[in-house]
Amino acid sequence: MFNNRVSIQNYEDILQNTPLCDLHMHSTWTDGEGTVEEIILQAKNVGLTEIAITDHIRKASTYFEDYHKEILNLRDKHNFNVWVGFEAKVNNFDGEIDVTREVLEKADLSIVSVHRFPLGRKLITAKDFSSEVSQTIELELSISALRRGGFSVLGHPGGMSLRLHKEFRAEFFEEIIEECVKSGIAFDFNSSYHENSKDILKELFKKHNPLISIGSDAHRLMHIGNCQKLFSVQA
Repeated sequence: MFNNRVSIQNYEDILQNTPLCDLHMHSTWTDGEGTVEEIILQAKNVGLTEIAITDHIRKASTYFEDYHKEILNLRDKHNFNVWVGFEAKVNNFDGEIDVTREVLEKADLSIVSVHRFPLGRKLITAKDFSSEVSQTIELELSISALRRGGFSVLGHPGGMSLRLHKEFRAEFFEEIIEECVKSGIAFDFNSSYHENSKDILKELFKKHNPLISIGSDAHRLMHIGNCQKLFSVQA
């Protein structure tokens, strides 16, 4: 389960007092353009009060100890609320995730996302399938991960189909949200993927009141905090 200090709340509570946070972003430790320190300074500059650095990780990754230490040191140096997180992928249709137990237990925030689709021994991108097949595979991988559990946040639900096919069915979103509620895992409401789906999602959030994690998935400094725009006009 998620660390209770992190600003993950039910949707109704977020509507009452939206936290000035961005809980999904990437640094130069993996594929982001900004260092952890540059990210902290930018977050402060745009008025955020809380962030999580959530770089990509795999079981084979070796950087986490140094990454963890750097974030804690910079948190103290800048007296800023920054959490140690990661983003791992769903490995298979059994819902297994590509991260070690040690990293999972040490992180403040754990995001698990569907990225490429595992079929047999291969990892295949959503663009290699029709929109209908892509959405179905992404739904099944998401539900499998949620039912297996053991992490904080389902990252950018529907995101691969949205990015590559511009479509993810409302009923598929609803199935994922219902499973998030059952599992106690937060839905990553993500400005990089959900801008065009935000009205549909807000209606479903109202209906089911899931836990919500607000994130930008920023890889560039200029995108940090963009997720606050998801709440600029309340539905």
